[in-house]
Amino acid sequence: MRYRVEVEGRDFEIEVDLEGRIWLNDRPLDVDMEQVDGLPQYSLLVDHRSYETVVEGEREGECRLVVAGRPYLARFLDRQRSPAQAVYRHRAEGAAQVLAPLPGLVVEVGVEEGQRVEEGDRVAVLESMKMHLELRAPRSGIVRAVHISPGAEVAQGEVLVIVTPLPQSGGTGNPENS
Repeated sequence: MRYRVEVEGRDFEIEVDLEGRIWLNDRPLDVDMEQVDGLPQYSLLVDHRSYETVVEGEREGECRLVVAGRPYLARFLDRQRSPAQAVYRHRAEGAAQVLAPLPGLVVEVGVEEGQRVEEGDRVAVLESMKMHLELRAPRSGIVRAVHISPGAEVAQGEVLVIVTPLPQSGGTGNPENS
């Protein structure tokens, strides 16, 4: 798949094939990527250079990235879904934790225990490095725990919300959805 991306006023074309090979502006890149502890945080090795990257505030058509401590806004020019969403999705069958990608202050909590959420629903907003970071449900399911409240300070990697899968027996839990 090909994606056109604008970052800081510069356009890039990214191609990702079915084997995970990546090209940037038709130039092949040697990329190795490891997700850190299930967080939207990645350790990247691009052409033998190491980068720590956090994907945050992702929504249709754009996402915020922090690469080597520097924030960037990436806009996807010809697709509504970014290539990062394929990595950001939670594939596990069990409970999914929403973790703080960076230390910060809880600005908003958008869910409560027992609430049904869909993958991608906003569950909280953090303020970190003068940016608001929207944290989203990594899977559809039921919110089983909310460990934060507005105004709370959180550490990087702290568990904020836990979402468990919907029961397979046809039960839906609380049908309320935000």
